[in-house]
Amino acid sequence: MAVVNPTAGMSPSDAVDHIRSVLDITIRISQVLFANGAGAEDTVAAMQAVTRAYGLRGVDADVTYSLITLTWENPATFETVSRSRNVKYRVLDYAKLTRASNLITRMIDDPPNLRQARRLVASIVTAPPIYPRWLRSVGWSLVGAGAAFLLGGGLIVAIASFVATLLVDLVSSALAKRRVPVFYQSFAGGLIGPIVAAVVRLIDPGVNASLVVVATIIMLLAGVTTFGAVHDTLAGFYVTGTARLVEAIVITAGLVAGVLGSTLLLGRFGLVLHIDPASSGSISTLPTQLAASVVIVVGFALASQIPARAFWAVALLGAVAEAVYVLSVGAGVGIVFASAAAAVVAGLLAAIVVQIVRIPPLVAVVAALVPLVPGLILFTGLLQVADSDIAGLLSLLSAAAIAAALAAGAILGQYLVQMTLGPARKLQQRFVVPLLAVPVRLGRGRSEKV
Repeated sequence: MAVVNPTAGMSPSDAVDHIRSVLDITIRISQVLFANGAGAEDTVAAMQAVTRAYGLRGVDADVTYSLITLTWENPATFETVSRSRNVKYRVLDYAKLTRASNLITRMIDDPPNLRQARRLVASIVTAPPIYPRWLRSVGWSLVGAGAAFLLGGGLIVAIASFVATLLVDLVSSALAKRRVPVFYQSFAGGLIGPIVAAVVRLIDPGVNASLVVVATIIMLLAGVTTFGAVHDTLAGFYVTGTARLVEAIVITAGLVAGVLGSTLLLGRFGLVLHIDPASSGSISTLPTQLAASVVIVVGFALASQIPARAFWAVALLGAVAEAVYVLSVGAGVGIVFASAAAAVVAGLLAAIVVQIVRIPPLVAVVAALVPLVPGLILFTGLLQVADSDIAGLLSLLSAAAIAAALAAGAILGQYLVQMTLGPARKLQQRFVVPLLAVPVRLGRGRSEKV
């Protein structure tokens, strides 16, 4: 439990050193959360939880997109001690996010001494990826191959999608190492899909080669920050939420420019791409779609470093979400509300499975919803825009609405669980929307101090 007065009996200089150490450890572990996909609210909650666990009260924590700030004011002298970290580059390493979340759980329940805590935080920061680079590339390729099967493509299209997404990952990773702006990374990735699709069409004109492009779009959009943007906005962090939304728009704009530019260039040579409406899937193809969604989720789990113990859980959530989506579309509720319904169910079930596999809810819901990324609608809109069809703008707006519905639905599912069962920690009661990346305990009537 939290220490009442951690500086009791210390000299003034030792007390200040102790406080600085607590703030330093806190902001470093929170930086790991924020850099690996956690929202602003989760990051603030983590900083408050850790500092209170080590006995510091009156700590002011804030997040403004890329800047994390932590300040403690001495109630006796009104002097302040501050720490800040700039999180400029973000990665998608859910293994580190999970380890950081579990360490925060330990700090809340039984905080280790500061020297040991510093070593534990350092071990998370410096830990190598749990999967080798080649296996992460295979994971992204599985996302592409699974997306091709999900949309009705055959074996040739799936193999081509596997190769295309592998090339996209290699090119994007090479550009990222050279600190190339993310817009140009997305642009370069967007160029590859239509080129591979054109090659496939030359090899076999009878297949729907455009699905290769859709597969690369789904792969590139899987890590976009739409979920974090919606979460931060609903939580009241409007500056951070807006900035994340702008980041998502920039990434998508680069992708759109690459795909559209490559498609138009190929059209000049007579290689016109089109989408077969029959590839959208239906209840009759549900078993194939469920299997494909599992392949996509497992591939994303490898690419984003989700611990192996959680593979079955995220795959199950992905299959359930896909089933709810297909059944909802078949019931005639529309694709936007069908996406929201699938996300709500995924958010509800995630609250259960994360307790078993010990991962944050954020990891489970993001992985489960990757098969529902609106890549088909986005590419359809791009083709319509290329043909000067005003309906393309409506398709692009539909894609944006689906992305927002997925994020808002998953958050609503988590909110319903916490509202029904009740948060066990007072920390959870101080925030507007449910916490997704920090330890959450449920149990009405037994609130804990932290």
